[in-house]
Amino acid sequence: MKRVLILLVVSIFSLSLLGQSSEEKAGLILTLVKRGGSLPALYTKYYKVKAWSAKQSMPIPKGYETWTLSNFQAAMDVSTKKPIDWGVNGDRFVVVNVVPDLNNRPNRVTDDMAGTNHSLTFTLELYEYDGRFVKTISKWGYLLGSGYQGVVYVQQGIYPTFLSSVVVEKGGSLTYQVYNPTETRLSNLVDEADLKRAFRDLKVDLPDNIPLQLSCTFPPKPVFDAAKTAVLEKMKQESPFLQAKFYQKGVYDAGKRDFPKPNQRWSFWNMFIASEITNRCPIDWGPNGDRYLQFDAEFEGNRNYSALEDDLYSTGKRFLFPLRLYESDGRFVKTVSSFGNFFGFGEGSFVFMQDAKNEIASLFTKLPVEIDKPFSYKVDRRTVTKISELLTFKPVL
Repeated sequence: MKRVLILLVVSIFSLSLLGQSSEEKAGLILTLVKRGGSLPALYTKYYKVKAWSAKQSMPIPKGYETWTLSNFQAAMDVSTKKPIDWGVNGDRFVVVNVVPDLNNRPNRVTDDMAGTNHSLTFTLELYEYDGRFVKTISKWGYLLGSGYQGVVYVQQGIYPTFLSSVVVEKGGSLTYQVYNPTETRLSNLVDEADLKRAFRDLKVDLPDNIPLQLSCTFPPKPVFDAAKTAVLEKMKQESPFLQAKFYQKGVYDAGKRDFPKPNQRWSFWNMFIASEITNRCPIDWGPNGDRYLQFDAEFEGNRNYSALEDDLYSTGKRFLFPLRLYESDGRFVKTVSSFGNFFGFGEGSFVFMQDAKNEIASLFTKLPVEIDKPFSYKVDRRTVTKISELLTFKPVL
């Protein structure tokens, strides 16, 4: 039955391809893979603390089973046969790219959807901290063991390089569940409806978001009123919540089913690495993984339903609380979310719904959390409506 369905899909696509050149079809497929969002490795910057040479427990893992990577060491560069040169300041990063494969490389991505003869392979590219291209480290390669914790990129069939989504240490090991053993089929990377639409319209109607991490700064809004500035400064000096700094091991994306209830446990079906709503990318924790998140305070401008009433400073105004990213020395990096809603205060933990959308539920906690595992904690307060309820909350850091 499955074979019949595949043949039917191929037949439908074949009819839609009539009149299109081979180059047009190849270009559309390549663009769809890059913009489809199915491969986090294509829009994530991996610094030296997130790229490691590793020993694999098996050459190719099995889907929906665990495998182990061990003895993490400095990532190699297949073009030089030496460790990757991360630059004078050690702040360069690598990014996976996808390109046409003209040489039938091992484990290439083949077209199992439209029935074309085009295939793809993956490269590994090195960039300066500011986004300037340095070199292509690996001209071809393939991806193994894709899971929530990361993926292994094999440089030209020689050097397995673990591109990690979680914190690992040199010499350490990591065991996780694999969802895609190898990325060799186009159907794993492209949505069928997007492919049909692209072939019909001869264009890809998806945003180009690579590399997204280089944009979206949204600096704090300047305040030119002395009285308002004084209120904001006083608020920051007095509030344990606004003084709290949240690091990589204390922030996660939570897969929630519902909203919390007071004096009950709030359960999440799964936990993921933290991401940001400005670009739907993983949060960029910096070359050393030591950036931190901190909430700020702003006067409400246009009416915003996420604003909280002032019951502390007699301003008669309402306030928003954006989430910002900073270097370890306090330098501003970017605004992750301009405003949001707070839920589930308890056990020193809480959830922040970025931009008040039901898309990214950021959990801030110091309780033990495992990626790709369920999680729960006891809630004392469901939400907040006044600034006193938020500003006096003391997160466990």
